Amino acid sequence: MDRRQWTGRRPKVAMAVIIATVLTFLTVPNAVAGATGTVPFSGNDAATGTRTVTIADITDFHGHIERGADNAAAFTLADSHNPGNMVPVSTGDLVGGSPYESAVAKDQPTLDMAKSWGLTISAVGNHEFDRSVADFNNRIASPANGIDWLCANTSARNKAAGGKLSRVKEYTIREVNGKRIGFVGALTDALGSVATPQITKDADLDERAVDAVNRVAHELKQSGKTDAVVALIHADATAAQGLGKDVDVVYTGHTHALKYGRTDGGAPIYEAGSFGRAMAVQDLIITGHGRRAKVTVENVDLGNGTEQASPRVPGVIRVEGLDAHTTQSAWMSAGSTGESMVNHSQQVFTAAQAHAAQVGDATVGTLAAGANFDKRIENGQEDSVGRLVADANRSMIQRAVYAGERLPVIGFSNDGSLRTAKLDMDGNGRVSVREVDSLMALQFKAAHETLTGEDVKRVLAEQFRFKDGQLKRRWIGISSNVSYRFVERNLAGTEDNAQLNTSFDGDDDTRAVDITDLMIDGRPVADDELVIIASNSYLLQGGDDYHAFRAGTNYGELNMSYSEPLKQYLATHPALAPAKVPQTGMKA
Repeated sequence: MDRRQWTGRRPKVAMAVIIATVLTFLTVPNAVAGATGTVPFSGNDAATGTRTVTIADITDFHGHIERGADNAAAFTLADSHNPGNMVPVSTGDLVGGSPYESAVAKDQPTLDMAKSWGLTISAVGNHEFDRSVADFNNRIASPANGIDWLCANTSARNKAAGGKLSRVKEYTIREVNGKRIGFVGALTDALGSVATPQITKDADLDERAVDAVNRVAHELKQSGKTDAVVALIHADATAAQGLGKDVDVVYTGHTHALKYGRTDGGAPIYEAGSFGRAMAVQDLIITGHGRRAKVTVENVDLGNGTEQASPRVPGVIRVEGLDAHTTQSAWMSAGSTGESMVNHSQQVFTAAQAHAAQVGDATVGTLAAGANFDKRIENGQEDSVGRLVADANRSMIQRAVYAGERLPVIGFSNDGSLRTAKLDMDGNGRVSVREVDSLMALQFKAAHETLTGEDVKRVLAEQFRFKDGQLKRRWIGISSNVSYRFVERNLAGTEDNAQLNTSFDGDDDTRAVDITDLMIDGRPVADDELVIIASNSYLLQGGDDYHAFRAGTNYGELNMSYSEPLKQYLATHPALAPAKVPQTGMKA
């Protein structure tokens, strides 16, 4: 085990969170009994009353059930390391934004697989709300799925009986190996940047995540209800830095990164990547009970071919491909009854895969020979798949809502709503239902609103920010009937000089560029002219920090998924090929 340990009752020491920091040495850890060069694990000491509880954490799984057997193998190994005393947990986004095999069945295969792992504890992530807060509370959080969903920073009235999140708890307690472990969950304070205003309103986060976890952890420790406290925070590792000494270990998520750090109270922080490719495994070595309990956290090496997911991130192991490792396969097959969690995970995926093939193989459109639409940026061009989706959005709204209307219509598509790298994934020239739904796997609606010409310019300008004195651009899909120029603003030496280092995230409206010569359908558009906007419900409510869309009027949603306009566009435009639409930029 990693002997750089932390004793939970030490004095509070402020320490900066270390993200992917190089650690100069590791002592040789113990591993599963029987692995070459290791010694059997013994986590109990009768003389001192010391007991060991093992925590195995995944985060941001996002329905990647194709890796379910690997995760099942890792959970099995973690349990064999400390038999009967391992608790599997998730730090949120277990479901949502999922591959087609899970998404087509509303992620029920993922929930079934998690049950086979014995996963009964998870923080609430933002993607759990993809199909609405009500869907999460009524379906995903159904007791039939067997998971205690934790979110301490949603309002008390939301968690109360009859509230919108009545099945969500602030904490849950498990008695393991004679010790009481409290698990406290929280959701990112930045929910408004990654969810629609309606979801943000319904989730009703009325407390900062770190404050909520500190409050609940203090109550659990000071009341003597628990001997150790584990925090599960669906937010970046830096968001957990302010946690105090009542928290013994922290698991974070949301950024899909491999990270390690320390709280102000000295507890270790782990973030275990995403998509079931990594897992954080720690031992809580606990002596005593309640307020007087002493807790030491040590990292675990599971052996059997596992290794650290990153040499700079201790305590997080790579599990991708674990079930196929020679040593692991041999170990798993010994005495197998065919009912192990690994076998069950494989069965769940096989069944989901068969269902996905049955409903997803139908062809919805064709592409020109050798053509494809993807996210690559070439010669200053917008990504071709984003522009295709924007054109499809424009076509749908023009036909279904504003037929005969004389106002210009333009379409938009945000990069974050497109989940695969290209449209025709297998390159066969035929686009299937599966390929469209994999590209557009989120639960947005086709939507529309009205902006002024000046508002449209603000939207276009929000693509640009200064970073380290350089103009940076994030791409947004814009329908091919739009052209414009952008003029870089010279902010150096002005009161706006601070804007030379800004983030795309946040509410900063200072422009890095000015948009000029806006043309729609080949004619110039005045600042006070009305323009109909076609896109998805998330983007038009200010999603991905495109705040200028919030100025829109006459907002409306169609009773269809945001993928439906693309399906209909492909069906009526055979042999499609990307067309380049030049955009020019000039420095002031």
